[in-house]
Parts: sequence; structure tokens; C-alpha cells
Amino acid sequence: MSKAAEPVVLVASSEFTLKSSPVRRTLEQRLIDDIKFALRRGNVEFSRVEKEAARLVIFGIKQPELAASVCSRIFGVAYAAYAQLLTSPTLEEITQVVAELAAHHLSAGDSFAVRAHRSMPGAISRRDVELEGGAKVLSTMQGRNVTVNLDSPDVTFNVDLVGTDAFLYTRKDKGPGGLPLSSDWRMIAVLDCGPLSILAASAMMRRGCVVELFIPVSSSIAGWASRTQIALAEKLARLVTRPNYKAFVFEIDGFAAKKDAPPVSRSLIRAMAVKFAREKRFRGVILSDISGHLASLNQTHSNSEQVPIFYPLLGFDHADIEELAKFADIEETELTAQSPSENQLPEFESRRALFESIEVPSIREVHF
Repeated sequence: MSKAAEPVVLVASSEFTLKSSPVRRTLEQRLIDDIKFALRRGNVEFSRVEKEAARLVIFGIKQPELAASVCSRIFGVAYAAYAQLLTSPTLEEITQVVAELAAHHLSAGDSFAVRAHRSMPGAISRRDVELEGGAKVLSTMQGRNVTVNLDSPDVTFNVDLVGTDAFLYTRKDKGPGGLPLSSDWRMIAVLDCGPLSILAASAMMRRGCVVELFIPVSSSIAGWASRTQIALAEKLARLVTRPNYKAFVFEIDGFAAKKDAPPVSRSLIRAMAVKFAREKRFRGVILSDISGHLASLNQTHSNSEQVPIFYPLLGFDHADIEELAKFADIEETELTAQSPSENQLPEFESRRALFESIEVPSIREVHF
């Protein structure tokens, strides 16, 4: 690689351009803070994060590919890319680095395209970069049956022209998109449906909410074993770019053993979560239902005690669920694992009356 090239990581934000300037600046600063936290947690060395036009650039990275992978798992990131930065290059220097990238990434018979983008005025035109870069690659790879394909290339060489500088990269690690996390929107998700509850929580996190978990655990109810529930909670914790992330554990067995305790059911757990959310001033409760009657849980409490209930997975198709599961590091086989059904957990006959009589038991905090 050319001596003039400096390894960096480009991070493209998601949805920020739709916001006003003050809101955009706030979101960008949140994203910078999240990037720094995630890199430090992942033991990735860096020196600074700066804004360059519509991108964030991470400098001083010794493990750029790892850094790009870490950044691609941060909410608010559209994509992250390990790039080579050329400071005030000539057109010839840019095409030379494109050729060096081609020698590294193209195999015999592959097709390629050179895509240039300009986000700030500069002397070098994007069309010149594409034409001269393509010609340089063909010349360098002569005899290896490499061809140009502008519609569906095997490898794309991206050149972002920012003022007098150029960023060159071949791969984008897709991020979750959405908005960076905001503690102003603190919500609680009920971990009562196994991995689907984690997907519902992550869907709301993609909208900028900090989501904590209300975790029922039991030694007698299949699917709610403490080890299983905490392992799922850890998957969500890995997506949270905040220190001292916590969840709330409800020991079902001890509660059920009390005299005159109502029978355990999913509606009981959810009613407790709603009451707990109101007492602790959460902005809402997140449930993982993918079908059903939306008003069912809202019938458990009076209008004066309303806590917003969110069902982020309603309307998701199989592809949407698969995409969320991949991002949350959940295998497809886990999605079909057993979680307590309402046959195992009998329903109440009078939800409203039972909710009013329920006392939220002692809840144990766990930190990740």
C-alpha cells in the first residue's frame, strides 16, 4: 500500500440528514460517544474520532477491520468501512492506490467497478477518478481476465472525495441504522418470549431507546430458567453502548410460594412489568407479540395508570425477523426454542381486578 495512505475507519450515520441542524449535532455527538465506548470495550486502540463532511472518521487505529466490525453493531450507523486516507493526493496517486487495492482484492475472472463520490468541492472530478481508476486496474491486472461490470461487480472500489482528501475502500460493513441510544427514552422490555423478546427490545433500541429488561426466572417453568434468561439478556447487553447497563430479575418461585399468591401466568408477569415501569418512570413497556389483540394488556389497568405498550414486531415478516436475529447474534434455531406457553401459564379470568390487587415483589438488579 502507498506510503501516503493512512488506515482509518469511515462511519456513515443513518437518518441524521432528516433532522434539523441542532438535533443533527446532538445525534452526531451521541454517536461519537457510542463509538468511543464500543471501541474501548472491544479493546480497539484509536486516537480520535472526527467529523468529515457527512461521515465520522476514526484515526489512529491499529486494527481497522476489527474497528469497522465493532462500529457496524452500533445503533445509528448505516455502515462502517475500513478505508485508506490520502491527504491532498493527485489523480495519479488515487488511481495507484485503487490499483493496489485491486491487486489485493481481485481474483482471476472477477469483475469490478470504480465508484467515486464527492461531498465537498475539490479540483479532482469523480468522473476522472472512475475512468482513470478503471483503466489503471485493467492495466495492472492485465492477463487475469478481469472485467468491468458497472451493474453487478464482484468488487467495488469506492473513492470518497472530501475537499482535497480521498478515502478509498472496498467493503462496507452494514450497520443497524436507526438512531443512537438516548437515555431520555428509557424503556423496559419483558423477557417472557425467549429470543423474540430480545428482538423486540433491539427493534426499539434502533429507534434510539435505551431498553432495560424485566426478567422472570424460575426453576420449574420451562424456558424461564435463570441461566437461559441471563444468557439472552447478555446478548442484548452487548448491543448497549452505555456503562453500567442493568436489568431487573423477578424470582417467580419465591413469589408463587407465598400464601394466596395468584397462579403464575404471562399476563401476571406483564402486569407486574407495567406496574414496575410506572413506579420507576419508564417511558413504556415493550412486548414481543407478533400477532394478537393489541388492547389485551391495556385492559389490565385503568386509564389513569396508563403506561404506553409497544409491540415493535407486529407486521414483521420472516426476512425482518431473520435480519434482526442476525444483528442480535441469535441463531434461527433459537427462535423456535421452547418458551412458556399460555397452556403452561394459565390466564386470569379478570385481568383488571387482579392487576389492581398485585403487589410488585422485590426485584433484584443485575448489571452487565
